[in-house]
Amino acid sequence: MKSTPKPYLVEERSFPFECSDSYGVEKEYRELHWHQEMEICYIKQGTGKYLINGVDYDFSKGDIFIINNDDFHLCHDDNNLIMQVIMFNPSFLRSGSANLLDYEYLRPFLESSENFCHKLEASNPNSDLLISVLSEIEQEYNLMQKGYELMIKSLLLKFLTLIIRHFSAQNTSDFQELVSKKTTKKIHNIVLYIEENYRESITLNELSKMFNISVPYLCSSFKMLTGISPIDFVIKKRIAEAKRQLTTTEKNILTISEECGFRSLSNFNHTFKTLVGCSASTYRKS
Repeated sequence: MKSTPKPYLVEERSFPFECSDSYGVEKEYRELHWHQEMEICYIKQGTGKYLINGVDYDFSKGDIFIINNDDFHLCHDDNNLIMQVIMFNPSFLRSGSANLLDYEYLRPFLESSENFCHKLEASNPNSDLLISVLSEIEQEYNLMQKGYELMIKSLLLKFLTLIIRHFSAQNTSDFQELVSKKTTKKIHNIVLYIEENYRESITLNELSKMFNISVPYLCSSFKMLTGISPIDFVIKKRIAEAKRQLTTTEKNILTISEECGFRSLSNFNHTFKTLVGCSASTYRKS
């Protein structure tokens, strides 16, 4: 089954690169997502957690994350957070046709699961080198002086080279069995299918047949990449939509529960209270 891919977040095609500071975490980025761009996040202030491909990383000031465009991720439990976010399309680094040098520069993203964890610790003695380069990139992007695009590209290549040189051999206790690219793509499509059809009945057997993947492998791969089971993902999606409707519409709770895919009001009430910590009516009043 084909499904629409996630959209590009960087809209400018002639210069597919963005650099900005994020204050706290916007609602949509608190939910599991992925995107076409590769991402670098530098924690300038505060604390929190990054869930990436099923692994939860604590972070604090000075930590850096690199996130591939195939990685499921979300940021949560943030406190007083200021984070520099860099996003770029892989084509930004290429000089025309793909070659071995292109691959070497992108290797920190493409092979991060194999060689080191997504989190680059602030305690690493080479972290200051990376932070210095990120600061230069930010300055170039904000001033936009003549030739800033080429300067940013060169600085980004320097940043990635430093990672290859100083971080690619770092060990991590969070090593996981690798999931193939083909399976990762299937899980992406399954997530998209759930997001589009969570109001309907969804079972593991249906997903298994629809996407040609065995139920056990579906469950293990899905949880490895997202941190939760497929059915739990469906339920969380339904509850998230219910919360939205409770605060933005005048619909009664029975109608909301039905529109969000629950087959009985009692099941909705029990699930909502279990996940949210209060009843739907109390949540609406708060």
